[in-house]
Amino acid sequence: MSDHHIETSPGPVVGRVHDGVRAWRGIPYARAERFGPAGPVGRWTAPRDATAPGPVGVQYLPGGGLVGVEECLTLDVYAPAASAGPLPVLFWVHGGAFQTGAAADYDGSVLAAAGPAVVVAVSYRLGPLGFLQLGTVEDPEPSPAVTDLLAALDWVHREVAAFGGDPDRLTLVGQSAGASLVCALLATPSGRRARAAVALSIGGLPQEPAESVDVAGRVLDRLGVARTDRARLRELPVEAVLGAAREAGAASRAEYLGGVLFAPVRDGAVLVERTVDVVARGGLRDTALWLASCRDEMAAFLQGGADGPVAVARRRAGGAEFDRLLGVYAATARPGEDPLQALLTDEMWVRPAWALAEAQTAAGGRAWLSRFDHTPSLPSFAALGPSHGADNACLWAHPPRFVARPLLARPGGDMTPADLAVTAALQAAVLRTVTTGTPAGGGLGGWLPHRPEDRCTAVFDVTPRVEADPDGVRRRAWAGPAAG
Repeated sequence: MSDHHIETSPGPVVGRVHDGVRAWRGIPYARAERFGPAGPVGRWTAPRDATAPGPVGVQYLPGGGLVGVEECLTLDVYAPAASAGPLPVLFWVHGGAFQTGAAADYDGSVLAAAGPAVVVAVSYRLGPLGFLQLGTVEDPEPSPAVTDLLAALDWVHREVAAFGGDPDRLTLVGQSAGASLVCALLATPSGRRARAAVALSIGGLPQEPAESVDVAGRVLDRLGVARTDRARLRELPVEAVLGAAREAGAASRAEYLGGVLFAPVRDGAVLVERTVDVVARGGLRDTALWLASCRDEMAAFLQGGADGPVAVARRRAGGAEFDRLLGVYAATARPGEDPLQALLTDEMWVRPAWALAEAQTAAGGRAWLSRFDHTPSLPSFAALGPSHGADNACLWAHPPRFVARPLLARPGGDMTPADLAVTAALQAAVLRTVTTGTPAGGGLGGWLPHRPEDRCTAVFDVTPRVEADPDGVRRRAWAGPAAG
């Protein structure tokens, strides 16, 4: 029997070996009916071909067309062929505004070989199929996508040893919506098995039941179907369900950034608490947290105009407070920096990281903060700078090339010496977290966990560096006029 023929509980899978890395792709980890929780996958007896990418969940492409299937609950596993193991496990949750993405877009072979580590990339249900709330404010239902990810974590706990992984050395890693889902998982018993977590650009936080019910109402009204009519909701063409959600999002851009309505819900059963509350009471004291952002996160979101993002931020911060803060950002702007973009970046993407780091530190745990300042030499970033996703492009690069992202219609390309240097530093830091539980080391040996007295922050640029409380004046301004 070859070392890429693996017996799992549901049945055998056969992968392939390429450039010293074993890969198994499209392994089913759960099944679910539409809007229902994830459940056990069926058994099979004949060896299952796991040499091709798994299915993509239903989603819109950038050009507007729909792709994907509803039965998408699969994962990919990558492991170095030469390592005896057991190896630490990197569990990857992709981003995409809770609406797009798939494990198939992420080839973990480079990270697996360099770790060495076992890399698991998971697909989960997206958009209304993954997050539509069919419960009530008093009795909310867990987000289907969260039950997917918990089923995938259970799969790792049960099966990853057969692939050379150590289920007790687990690190959760996610970007954007994936980072938000990683943080949500940390509020569950299964997620707290992880000894470390890396959250790149924490996006939307869990919704409260009232908000998730309101969002569902906007979609259901367009469908003309009651939330209690499960049979009808399951019979609808998937195009109708996603179309209604898209229309509802477009009508809600003054309330939700980019019209992105969906996020996991704090349902009281699966997600019982907010992650920040779990952190504050010491529930993640033994979990190493790395909380990251890009310097100009919002640059990409402002390409379609600033009215929507400003309306969202002014509603959350308050009009007068927003205006006061914008004055602080204008007074502290770097040459060529757009103060509005910088303010919106901190409001949406950076403040959640600050809050978690401060709570973790106060509870006696460890949290590292970082900022990504490098502009990858890819068309989508060349004109925008280190905007949302710049770090992700480097993390998943296969030097000396960036990897194409078909679901985003983003091409790959050759890397410059600067790209290579920053990518090496970022990948090494992530793999140090996976293998040792700390991202510090190499050129970032002085990167200390967050402390109120110095707020140490790693800056990933051509020459990685460590700064004490970068943009401290702006950070203090969020506490109010006196603090600023």
